[in-house]
Amino acid sequence: MSLAHVDKPRDPLASLRIPRTEPPRRSGSGRRWLGRLAVLLLLIIVVAGALAAASRSGLVDMAAALQPRVEVRIGAVSVSTGRAGDAVVVATGYLESRQQAKIGARGVGRIETLNVEEGTRVKKGEVLAVLEHADMLAALAATKAMLRRAQTEVGEHEVEIARTKREHERSEKLRPSRALTETEHDTARFQYEAAVARLESLKAAVNLAEARVREAEQVNENMFVRAPFDGTVISKDAELGESILPGGLGEGSGRGSVVTIADLDHLEVDCDVKEDYISRVAIGQPAEVAVDAVPDRRYAGKVRKIIPMGDRARATIKVKVEILDSDERLFPEMSSTVYFLPDKSEAKQPAERRIFCPTDAVVKEGESIYLWLVDDQQRLRRVEVKLGTANDGQTEILDGLEGGEQAVIRPPANLREGQTVKVIE
Repeated sequence: MSLAHVDKPRDPLASLRIPRTEPPRRSGSGRRWLGRLAVLLLLIIVVAGALAAASRSGLVDMAAALQPRVEVRIGAVSVSTGRAGDAVVVATGYLESRQQAKIGARGVGRIETLNVEEGTRVKKGEVLAVLEHADMLAALAATKAMLRRAQTEVGEHEVEIARTKREHERSEKLRPSRALTETEHDTARFQYEAAVARLESLKAAVNLAEARVREAEQVNENMFVRAPFDGTVISKDAELGESILPGGLGEGSGRGSVVTIADLDHLEVDCDVKEDYISRVAIGQPAEVAVDAVPDRRYAGKVRKIIPMGDRARATIKVKVEILDSDERLFPEMSSTVYFLPDKSEAKQPAERRIFCPTDAVVKEGESIYLWLVDDQQRLRRVEVKLGTANDGQTEILDGLEGGEQAVIRPPANLREGQTVKVIE
């Protein structure tokens, strides 16, 4: 037998091997991949077209929002009626009461009774609060008892004087008949004179007792906190049970006052006038007062006092303007604007409605005069205006504004229409 025909022994692991054959290629896979790429390119083209179709203003706003906003200061465009438009000087200040005081006790003690609240109207001499003073009442009762005792001793001694006087007179009558010895006569006389002399001492004791009673009454009165003038309680500085110490340094040592009262019937504006314009203000000069909290009314005023002292740092002079027709809507510390008016003989007939803006807000470029206004969204708007006269930092606007707008003060040179800005104080 030939060796070529001899079968080779089989490998026992051959049946366990995994065949390594290549999977059949799919003919359409390449086409699907190209289709997906085309769809992706189409989506990119659509998105790019949508972005290109967006408005130019929207893109500008988006870019502007990413940039830091320009900081500007603004001032109000005001409307004046009546004589305020003819003001020679305009100044701002705050209302204050001509009479205002923190009321405390003259003695030391703890509040036993508090009779008022904020807003209570009081009369001069009315009791606002009472401090504990039971020990002082006892001392007062003791001094009054001492006074009554001294007065009783005076009454008793007056009886003694009457008795010694009669004995002395009897001894004078019996002396010529020598019914009494000289010693007995002298004794009767000395007793009478001594009684008369002691009466003066007892009367002095009565005077001393009366003085001590008055002293005790005054110490007792110091425990009563009374109103020094007619007014209204504007703040309650202490509560029931708190200790009161005249000149107290705070809660650690006790309150220094119980309440603060003010005369709200006589209010005035404490304002500062620039040194450059103080020559236009005189005592007795008429004025018109606008209070921010009462926008629907202007109050009549008069210059009451010009304080003869300047403020070097601020270059101002303090002026007190009395309000002549105050009402219940006015309170101390309210912000106010004072329009110092010329004499009635010099005043012109004012327009029914006049508009003013800060002079620093006006921009002049050649023949163009305009303002930058800021709306509620803090966007800029340029408005052409026609100017009138300027006075004390305010310029009258004859055309272009309605009043109430917010104008940019000292506007930067790089502002543009529609720009969003940041308003700072």
